[in-house]
Amino acid sequence: MAALRAEVGTLLTRVPEHGEQLPYSSGAATAIGRRHLNDDFPALAEFFSADWMRTIAEEFFAAEDYSFNHDVIAVKDLPGTTHAARTPHYDRTPNLKFFLYLSDVGSDNGPFACLPGSHLHAKRVEDRRRRERVLPRQDETRELPGELTSGLLPVLGPAGTLLVIDSDVIHRGLPVIDGFRLAVRGRSYAPEYAPR
Repeated sequence: MAALRAEVGTLLTRVPEHGEQLPYSSGAATAIGRRHLNDDFPALAEFFSADWMRTIAEEFFAAEDYSFNHDVIAVKDLPGTTHAARTPHYDRTPNLKFFLYLSDVGSDNGPFACLPGSHLHAKRVEDRRRRERVLPRQDETRELPGELTSGLLPVLGPAGTLLVIDSDVIHRGLPVIDGFRLAVRGRSYAPEYAPR
């Protein structure tokens, strides 16, 4: 865990050549392709290349042809951090997330929150677009019936808690009231949705 935290700290403070700093109002976020982790970030490379993760992803996509942990995103949320994930939504590109808390996450420091069972909504409303390979606009993934925007359950846990998430579930990042949240996630995609 210490090695993962140290490497995430480096990603957030010194964006590598193949990394991308993501817009955050406070705190920090960096994305990098898993294939670019290599020798500079060996703990992250090993963690997000784990065979057991690959097995879960293969079963999720029900196919051998998918993009396994295509990208890795490190985030540090602080009080006042605002970004698009603050509002209830599903992701524009359907993916499977392996989401690791690297700090203890309680109700006051920005837990991931979701509505169990709500993944069926996105699968239904996006069915036509997905068959036609058309991505929704970001605002369209936030046009939700009222019953899907309240009652989201926060996922609390100590550092080392790993969430495995179908990105079609209605979810959001709750705001940090006190302290911070340090986390890292890998995203796997069906090949037609993998970022280029």
